[in-house]
Amino acid sequence: MVLDTFLIRIYSFSSNDQSLSNVRVVIFTALAIVCTSAQFLILEYAKRQSVEIRRKRQLHLRLIHRIITFAQYTLTLVIALIILDMTITSSYSIGLEAFVVGITYGLGLTVLGLLSQRFFSWFKSNRNIIVILYGLSSSFLSINAALTLGFVLSIFLNSHAQVRSYIGGSLSPFIVPGSVADILNVPYIISTILSYSICWTATIFTLRYYSPKLRGKIYSVILILPLLYFLVQFLPQFQELILSIQAESTFFNYTVVFTFSKAVGGILFGLAFWIVARTLGKSNKVRTYLIMSAYGWVLLFLSNQAVVLVNITYPPFGLVTISFFGIASYLLLLGVYSSAISISEDSRLRQSIRQLALDEHKLLDSIGTAQMNQDIQRRVLTISKKTQNLMTQESGIQTSLGEDEMKRYVQEVLDEVHRAKTKSE
Repeated sequence: MVLDTFLIRIYSFSSNDQSLSNVRVVIFTALAIVCTSAQFLILEYAKRQSVEIRRKRQLHLRLIHRIITFAQYTLTLVIALIILDMTITSSYSIGLEAFVVGITYGLGLTVLGLLSQRFFSWFKSNRNIIVILYGLSSSFLSINAALTLGFVLSIFLNSHAQVRSYIGGSLSPFIVPGSVADILNVPYIISTILSYSICWTATIFTLRYYSPKLRGKIYSVILILPLLYFLVQFLPQFQELILSIQAESTFFNYTVVFTFSKAVGGILFGLAFWIVARTLGKSNKVRTYLIMSAYGWVLLFLSNQAVVLVNITYPPFGLVTISFFGIASYLLLLGVYSSAISISEDSRLRQSIRQLALDEHKLLDSIGTAQMNQDIQRRVLTISKKTQNLMTQESGIQTSLGEDEMKRYVQEVLDEVHRAKTKSE
């Protein structure tokens, strides 16, 4: 996917030799075969790993999975038609390219919108900052997808119906002032910045919740670099500097410098969930959702590149990467929702355990310390398991706290109480 995106960004610097046209078609075909095959493998992986959650009727996941699967077969067929068209007529229809973008982005913005709605509804009953941050991030990602779709399709509508093999660079469009594309340009940039920044903030909170060592200064610097790398491209002063360098060098291109800005962000966002997954046992179902989330974040930001298609090329490099957007959104719906709700419930369950332990400690304070600790642990664990079961029934998502983790946390609370009591005496 990175290679596919990179090829369209450097297209203007490639050789003008007409004989290379067939080579490009072969490369595009190879990329299409690899990527579409990978998409079906991802769908099978999602189906296999989400058997339990798809039984819940809250998110209509069975229906969504069928729609995504049908859309994937449709996208594969359309991409195959584009390849066949180029092979026979040395051209392809811009309408087929627009169809691919419309299907995958239409699915993506719908699924992301559903994901944000679930987060906001959950936030009403459980006011956790991680839940609201992921709700906001999925909302802005959905808005950004809608604006991207409108921007790209408005460009396609004003382009030639057939794109033929030609000598030279890409066919960069001219955006008419006051046109739909011109109106959507600024909101698109704003939504891009906001969606990325909020995703980054949610990732930082998730990492710090599960990995205290990431609170150090060195890690803070490392974590902020992807955000700076992404945001600096939108600074007017920086753009002027880059364009002046580009004017002096024929081998420099502004867009190439930031080819990997979204990919780096996606890897960081996915890495957060992968790190959290490593803290859980392999038998814990939440671990599966966290790993699925990691894949979803990486694929989403790698595939959210439809804007590069406005630089119309032959063959349409970047198109097979765009086709991942719907699947990536689906993985996020399965993984991010499940794991973020689990993290939120962990926090709520820990608070419940802490309060129960403190209440039981006051009640049994007259008993010997060793016996008291055992009684408190037994009583707190019994009540906590009932609370955990109620949480699971309410959200349909299993928490990541097992019995051993509960016992350790109860002991931590008791040790804290004993230390405070010793100091006061």
